[in-house]
Amino acid sequence: MANRNQSPRAGDGAHPAPDALASAAGAVGLVIALNKPVYPLYVWFVAESALHASLLAALTMPLYLAVWFLARKGWSLTARMGVVLVGTADTVMIAFLMGQDSGTLAFLFACIMLGGQAFYASERWLSRTLIALPFVALALLYGRIGAPFVSIQQEDMEGLRYLNITGAAGLAAFIALRFPRREA
Repeated sequence: MANRNQSPRAGDGAHPAPDALASAAGAVGLVIALNKPVYPLYVWFVAESALHASLLAALTMPLYLAVWFLARKGWSLTARMGVVLVGTADTVMIAFLMGQDSGTLAFLFACIMLGGQAFYASERWLSRTLIALPFVALALLYGRIGAPFVSIQQEDMEGLRYLNITGAAGLAAFIALRFPRREA
């Protein structure tokens, strides 16, 4: 009997057929998880006064590892939804920790991309909902977050903003490269 959480492309046997979208979502989760312990080192280098906030940001690493694990174990839909939901919640939390000027909300663009890339055509309404979630979060929060939860020096904030915006762009590039392309 097939796992009810499999993709529409999964096989009917005891082992699900490889799901390229779940594999890609799991890879994104793993890359983010592996970056979590390294991020404070980057922050320490470019914005030392934000180090404590960046250490708190690393606490979500197990959630991204869970996405990777679920993808590897054949829980396709859960993993694909999880990468968007965890990414959105993580981004919002870190934005409040580091403040509006940190550029952290730029990671919501990667979450929007994941909502569009990680789902099959038959899951279009789920995909649209998971595109809307980070978009609405961005629209509601941009300009309204305020100061960081912990004190970050203003001169460090520029380096932190650069780090976060380039990090978000790098993640978006990885997503664009990692998700499968459709045949012509």
